[in-house]
Amino acid sequence: MLSCFHNMKISHKITLGFLALILLPLVILLTYNFSSFTKQSNEQLIQNGNYILGNMEQDVNEKLDSVETITQSLTTNGSLISFLSRSFAGPSSFEEYTQTILPLLLGAENTISPFIEHLWIVTGNNTIPQDFHLIFHKSDVALPELWDFIEAEKDRKWYFSPENLSQNSLDNYLSQKFYYIQNITSPYGKSVGYAIVQIKSSTLFSGYLQSREPNTAFFLLDEENRPYMANIVLQKDFIFPAVSQEKPFLDRSTLYLTGSSPSRLPLRFGLALASSEQDVLLQNSFLTIFLVGLLSMVFLFIFYAFIRSITSRLQSYASDMETIAASGFQSSLQVDQPDEIGEIGMQFNATLQKVHSLMQENIQKETAYKDVQLQALLLQINPHFIYNTLDLFVGKLTLNGEYEIADYLCDFAQMIRYNTVTTRMFISLRDEVDYVENYVNLQRCRYGDSVIFRTHISSILLEIQVLRFLLQPIVENSFVHGFEGKPAEAQRMVVIGARRQKGTLILRIRDNGHGIGREQVNAMNQRFEEPYRADSLKYETKKKGIGLENINDRIHLFYNNTGGLRVNSRKERYTSVFLFLKL
Repeated sequence: MLSCFHNMKISHKITLGFLALILLPLVILLTYNFSSFTKQSNEQLIQNGNYILGNMEQDVNEKLDSVETITQSLTTNGSLISFLSRSFAGPSSFEEYTQTILPLLLGAENTISPFIEHLWIVTGNNTIPQDFHLIFHKSDVALPELWDFIEAEKDRKWYFSPENLSQNSLDNYLSQKFYYIQNITSPYGKSVGYAIVQIKSSTLFSGYLQSREPNTAFFLLDEENRPYMANIVLQKDFIFPAVSQEKPFLDRSTLYLTGSSPSRLPLRFGLALASSEQDVLLQNSFLTIFLVGLLSMVFLFIFYAFIRSITSRLQSYASDMETIAASGFQSSLQVDQPDEIGEIGMQFNATLQKVHSLMQENIQKETAYKDVQLQALLLQINPHFIYNTLDLFVGKLTLNGEYEIADYLCDFAQMIRYNTVTTRMFISLRDEVDYVENYVNLQRCRYGDSVIFRTHISSILLEIQVLRFLLQPIVENSFVHGFEGKPAEAQRMVVIGARRQKGTLILRIRDNGHGIGREQVNAMNQRFEEPYRADSLKYETKKKGIGLENINDRIHLFYNNTGGLRVNSRKERYTSVFLFLKL
């Protein structure tokens, strides 16, 4: 008994003490108000039931609104309407699909909350190829709800299929599919396609159908008051009582309430709550009052003992914390009991460990930064000798008419200046892009006009300060790995884009190289998602270069473990590297 009391949570101890203080006046109140208790409890039960029904209706309506809002934004998008309205024009249309339409559809599919099972576009434009996994021809879609929608000439509608539903099968209930179909109309009023969202009932109703609250049952009712879904096992011929919220049906043991339904779905909510057992309450009330009065005095003395034990331990912890602070945080608290006060001690110890870890990480970060500064200072030893020598070569080549080689040498000189003169860790995105362009110009010396370099960055974003040497190593990977083995005359395209989204700068470097296999991409992205550790920075000295993992580590290091790197690729098609930098 003493051992259980010793390990009891403080919240339980305080609760017992609190009960001791209120139970004595509570006995008087219970005696005075007992005559009206039954009526009030029933009214409260009805109020609670209506509140639960209101929350259910609001929750489902919010989910339906979310799906409709995102779908509405998608179906009114000018780029999508234009793409579906025009004839497919080969490579240009395919590029439009991959660069504009596909990100738009994937973004809508991933933006909708609650999560949808599937989203696709159905169109009558037969010029669009059939190998797009989110766009289908009407003749290829075996969905009766779509044809019902088209025949009814509606703008938007929700559908669900009640067929093949096994009664009392929760898994079967949760796998039922609901569809939201919306017409995609051009500015001239012509239908160019349909957006279809598929969502499982588990997404809409699982919070209620999987509920195991005691004395509570949830129902979805059809127009004839038959349960379409329920979270309890029902008799085969069960019919929900035909009642309304204003006049609930109340029998001896169960309160039945029905609510309004989302106007978009032909279903109503039903709720069954176990009502109070008045006879049992009446028989036990007087005995309860007597026992409560007797125990009130006992609990009052126990509560005082609880408070004394709590305050003494808190005072002891305060004294120990002062001692630890005076010693430079070199020791820790001694935790003797695993209760809430013990949790305070453990959290204090965990905070001490975190402080030591942060101090160690900061030391290593400063060391790494000073190493970089030292390398930059070593490279600045008499740099003018290098520049003057390169200028001498450029002048000589110009006099001899070797203008193209002179330009390449100027690009190389610019790269040398970028590496040696600038010692700052952060520079403008414009300078970083210019550095990449100089590197690409050097590659043209080898591959000629087959190298294509493009940028899609607004002038405002070009002035943002970013970490140095982020882009060039990725572009270098494109030439070393992505374009390896390509014929000399084959096109080698590198495109750099940037956009700003919710306080994050997103950079994308895309090439049309050999691409990377899905398994390798997944493994790389999994490594990139791992949190940064102070001892994990990699320099890859064996490869004489900076790899993607090193770039990801540096982003984590200098952006306080926010942002990072992610790769997306398709074999023999392209490779895209995304950099996420917190602004």
